[in-house]
Amino acid sequence: AVCECLVWDLGALWRIDREAGVLRFVEVWHKESIDVPEFEAASRESTFTPGIGLPGRVWFRREPAYIPDVVRDSNFLRAPIVARDVLHAAFGFPILLGGEVLGVMEFFSHEIRQPDQDLLDMMATIGSQIGQFIERKQAEDALRHTQAELAHVTRVATLGEMTASIAHEVNQPLAAVVNNATACLHWLAAQNLEEARQSAEFVIADGHRAGEIIDRIRAFANKAPSRKGWVDVNETIREVIALARSEVHGNGVSLRTRLADDLPLVLGDRIQLQQVILNLMINAIEAMSGISEAPRELSISSATDDSPGVLVAVRDSGPGLNPGSLDRLFNAFYTTKPHGMGMGLAISRSIVEAHGGRLWATANVPHGAVFQFTLPIEGETVA
Repeated sequence: AVCECLVWDLGALWRIDREAGVLRFVEVWHKESIDVPEFEAASRESTFTPGIGLPGRVWFRREPAYIPDVVRDSNFLRAPIVARDVLHAAFGFPILLGGEVLGVMEFFSHEIRQPDQDLLDMMATIGSQIGQFIERKQAEDALRHTQAELAHVTRVATLGEMTASIAHEVNQPLAAVVNNATACLHWLAAQNLEEARQSAEFVIADGHRAGEIIDRIRAFANKAPSRKGWVDVNETIREVIALARSEVHGNGVSLRTRLADDLPLVLGDRIQLQQVILNLMINAIEAMSGISEAPRELSISSATDDSPGVLVAVRDSGPGLNPGSLDRLFNAFYTTKPHGMGMGLAISRSIVEAHGGRLWATANVPHGAVFQFTLPIEGETVA
């Protein structure tokens, strides 16, 4: 784009290799009407130290440099090659961030051109703007990495809190495997092959069930880059319920679901969305732990709304929300739990917002709390 706007024929980008102390070639651009295979090949194989060649000269001086005709420049190491490709005028400018050179861009023309100070001043400004853009991009990447790390830590911590329930969930099919295997041996000893075969089939089914539970846990705890794809929200809810089934039953909670039929798919990270739903479920279960004289009821529903989007709601029959704490509810490190980290809801909100949706909490009628989040469909952002 710079080549076309400034009417220059070719451009190249160089990055600084701090460890080796050299500039390394990154990419070349040129007009479709020209072909410079020798220049590109030579540039890919070249490195420049400070002060050497046009890129090195720009790096060393930390300011733009202009050469009217590179063929006649004694410090232009690629002169024989550019002569064959009929390149003459060249200029380069540094990509700067706080006085530090991040890289160098150079441009070439088929014509011999005299120095243009206005051009160099403009490109110096552009170089600083590119540096600031790179800094922002690096900061955004670092923030995403930190959020992903924190989300993983929270997932693992959640599984840690559910250790007893998970052990119970895994032990159930394993105990069934042992019982059915014992029965199989009994029937084999009695030479009742039909009953033995049936018991063996039960062993296989229970083994698969145990494997599925372990696979769900492994996938949830796995530390992997965020991967977005088309997600069936209802299926995601069912997967979380299967993961937390023992936690629900072990705390005397009655769970019911109301999942809309023909719910559209959403574009998202399935594991991250599982994390949001599981966190809301665990919070609801813990909120109802002090209730002894009323039923502990947990409801999970899905529906479409007018955004257009998918709406998921998690309702409980606990003591409800303190109106004075609603503003802080989703703040990092804010918690009402004796041993909580105060990160679950903050991370859940960041995950939902990263998916283009929103997460909020209101009072449930007649008692308890309801946490709802929306996810956009058809590429729309939920308002």
